[in-house]
Amino acid sequence: MSIKIYPVFKPNDYFFENHWHKDKGEEKWEAYARVIREEVIAKSWGFSLAENTMEEKMDYKLLVKGKKPKKKSE
Repeated sequence: MSIKIYPVFKPNDYFFENHWHKDKGEEKWEAYARVIREEVIAKSWGFSLAENTMEEKMDYKLLVKGKKPKKKSE
C-alpha cells in the first residue's frame, strides 16, 4: 500500500480566476474538486480519468448487482 500526503490547499482569487468555469455554470466548490481530482491526485498517481456522469456510475452499479437501471424520462 502506498500513501501520499498532500499539503493543505486553500483556493484563493488567483485559483478561481484561472480554474473556475463560471461561464459553464460551474460552482466554486466544483472547480476546486475538479482541479484537485484532475491536476493533483490523478496526475501524481498516473491515473487516467473517466468522464462518466454520476447517473452512469449508478446504472453500472445496478447492472453489476444484476438489476436493471431505471428508465430515463426523455
